[in-house]
Amino acid sequence: MTPKTSTMTENRYASDWNDYSEQWMRRYGATYAHLGDEWNDDGTEARARDEHYFQIYAKRFLRPDTTVLEVGPGGGKWTVRIAPLVKKVIVLDVAETMLERTRERCEAAGVTNVEYIAGNGTDFRPVASGSVDLFFSYDVFVHIAIEDTFPYTGEIARVLKPGGVSVCHYAVASTPGAWERVEQIAWWYRGQAHTLGQYYYFSPESLRRMYEHAGLSIVESHQEWCYCTIIGRRLADSVVSQLEGALRAYIGSAPDSRERQAAIDEIMHLPSVLEGHLDTMVSALESAAGQEETARAAQRVRRLWRGL
Repeated sequence: MTPKTSTMTENRYASDWNDYSEQWMRRYGATYAHLGDEWNDDGTEARARDEHYFQIYAKRFLRPDTTVLEVGPGGGKWTVRIAPLVKKVIVLDVAETMLERTRERCEAAGVTNVEYIAGNGTDFRPVASGSVDLFFSYDVFVHIAIEDTFPYTGEIARVLKPGGVSVCHYAVASTPGAWERVEQIAWWYRGQAHTLGQYYYFSPESLRRMYEHAGLSIVESHQEWCYCTIIGRRLADSVVSQLEGALRAYIGSAPDSRERQAAIDEIMHLPSVLEGHLDTMVSALESAAGQEETARAAQRVRRLWRGL
């Protein structure tokens, strides 16, 4: 399958990782079969970590009818694991060479249910809103600055179906391992001498606030060394993700444009969406039998109003 391409804004992420793809064969081609294996699974027991990560961060969420969006597939090591277990995988990357490597690896493995999208560096278009059951990205967002990570989080909320799950891997500065890494690697990045592989460190609290702002709920947080893998969910009843999406569209549109008016129209429609959710919940609250069922129904109403 040939990659579906869109107009891609050239940016340093694309430049860095296209360059890395070109350098990879010289540095690792004699040792590894596929780009990406140099970081974790090289076939030895000591570094057979990818299968472990796949089990805990991906496989348990995969079903035959699942649609997955994977951002930053690299050499496709996760794609070839995920695709055989689901209906469809959409892979998105700003680096064209990474998409090509993923495509080649999938085709060699006989994997055909993959769509390839060249990212524009700002959002996940043309992935449709509410079309994805699982968002997955591992060892990618550690390299993305907060100014880009924040709007991408809103995009995660946009593309997920209500109740959909996101799995995303970040760097955090709240562990001893993080400061060990900073100390070891600082010389490489000082003075912006290099950008490839640069880490951008969050705190668990900043990740929680970012997710809540986008309308996502964090259900699990796994910390290891200087990393934190966040498992989030777009709640089925909350309208926060729609509100934030409409506000982002408004902020990013030109005055008096159709896009700005469409954003206003969506914001004005949200009270009716909220009222529809509330009608259903109040009916369940009124018909609840027993204290436990009543408390559960009340909790749904509370979450709706609080946007949680």
